[in-house]
Amino acid sequence: MITGYDLQKNTYSDQKFAQDIISKLPIEKDGVTALVDGAYFSEDINKKVKTKWIKMIPTNLIGGGKNNNGDKFEIEEKEHLVKKCPYSHKTINSKFIEGSYRAHFDKKHCSSNPFRKDCPVIEQKKSYLFKVSEKTLHRCQFIIKMRTSKYQELARKRAGVEGIPSILRRRYKIDRLPVRGLLRVKVYLGFKISAINCKRLIEGLINRPIPELSTLLCNHLFSPFSFQRTYRVKFAA
Repeated sequence: MITGYDLQKNTYSDQKFAQDIISKLPIEKDGVTALVDGAYFSEDINKKVKTKWIKMIPTNLIGGGKNNNGDKFEIEEKEHLVKKCPYSHKTINSKFIEGSYRAHFDKKHCSSNPFRKDCPVIEQKKSYLFKVSEKTLHRCQFIIKMRTSKYQELARKRAGVEGIPSILRRRYKIDRLPVRGLLRVKVYLGFKISAINCKRLIEGLINRPIPELSTLLCNHLFSPFSFQRTYRVKFAA
């Protein structure tokens, strides 16, 4: 069942939509998993949702999926220290400045490393410098997670929702609504979504005994029209 929707002008950003939805979600100790498109995800939003026991999972990331191997370094995020490189060489010094990790490594270790070309360190006069921002580090960590089977299974669940906008466009003709104005269009779109909910409700209850079907249909008919209320039907498709 579609339990909520929103409509704004095309200047309204995807991340602003995400922030609006997060502010409406209740705080649950068991946690809530939110599957989102990469356009609705950012490092700042992810920090906010953690305070509400929400686990936000982007199914893709904007700006490509390249990994600079920064996540392979041993980094203590609580202390903001880079401790070791992927080959267990310790740092000469490590600092966290303006949201970025900076660490220097001894030249004798980096110069003789056969995998130097795949390492993100930069050669300097006396040492090799490793530099990565906190946002880039977390992005690299997400890229690694997105390759796991568990993550891909969650991503497929979100893919099943992608058919809803297609149905609204093809079957319910939302691109050519006979009204104008944000409020009118939003209400009209609500009735289109309600039609989908009613159809799913009827299909879910169609195999129930006939005496029960009429009662259940009357009891639940108005709930799909309450767009901001969370509503679940056990037998809904």
